[in-house]
Amino acid sequence: MRLREMEVKRMNMLKGLNRAMAYIESSLTGDVDLEEAARLACVSADGFARFFSYMTGMTVKEYIRCRRLTLAAMDLGETEARVIDIALKYGYDSVDAFSRAFARQHGLTPTAYRKGDGWLKTCFPASFQIKIIGADEMDMRMTELPELKIYGISRAFEGRGYRSREELRNKMWSELEEDVPGKISQAQWNQPGSQAMDGVWYGLWQKGRYLIAREKSWVKAPDMLEIQTIPAGTYAAFRTKPGGLAWEEIPRAFEEIFQAWFPASDYRQKGDLVIEVYHLWTDKEQRKKKRYYEVWVPVERKEQI
Repeated sequence: MRLREMEVKRMNMLKGLNRAMAYIESSLTGDVDLEEAARLACVSADGFARFFSYMTGMTVKEYIRCRRLTLAAMDLGETEARVIDIALKYGYDSVDAFSRAFARQHGLTPTAYRKGDGWLKTCFPASFQIKIIGADEMDMRMTELPELKIYGISRAFEGRGYRSREELRNKMWSELEEDVPGKISQAQWNQPGSQAMDGVWYGLWQKGRYLIAREKSWVKAPDMLEIQTIPAGTYAAFRTKPGGLAWEEIPRAFEEIFQAWFPASDYRQKGDLVIEVYHLWTDKEQRKKKRYYEVWVPVERKEQI
């Protein structure tokens, strides 16, 4: 009985915290009353601030600023509203103040972003579950990709659960690394075995298969390799921080994208294609500092459905 009571209390606490987060999210274009947020969470204002900071690694005010500047960037990219109007909408009383804050978070000015330059430091809406989803920062941009042909090797994953799919992907990459310079790298890309993993690699999930591939132009592709065309279109592109391990960073990115970004955005996934992009280095020191990963998802606006 006591375990049951503890579980009920924990669920009530999570519900209260999520009510507070929903209130904050709905108030980003106005005044956010942290006393009201704490009341909805059924804790004191100080207790709410301390708990939020402990669980997310940022203060509530930092989170609010980050969310506002994320939404402001979306407005800049998706509407023709004047910069001053967007600045006022999210609580800035001048273009200069807004531009400085925008540049601190995103690394570029509102004008530069509107021209299509650079990546965004997006901050996803936080929600409290058994673990925290959202609140992390991830580089993100909407981009128009041209058609791209890649060549590689695939295996079926249809019918597998998510965990089994991850295991399949990790096993394929391990086998690929062990087999370099074999099936796909040295012989076909004319690279020394010690450098065969350097460069950009793709991992595609689509139509019940996972494909590991690279981009290359041949007069005639080697028979052992499958040819896959990545269609041109609008993609939401997400980039991880450099230096991480793929088996940690890619699943974390998937979680943030599909459980936090999509529900809060004006977009939905178009089709079933998901593209992982691996920027790899063989040299140990370079690998620790520079390797990073991207996830590209073709998207369409929700209102078009």
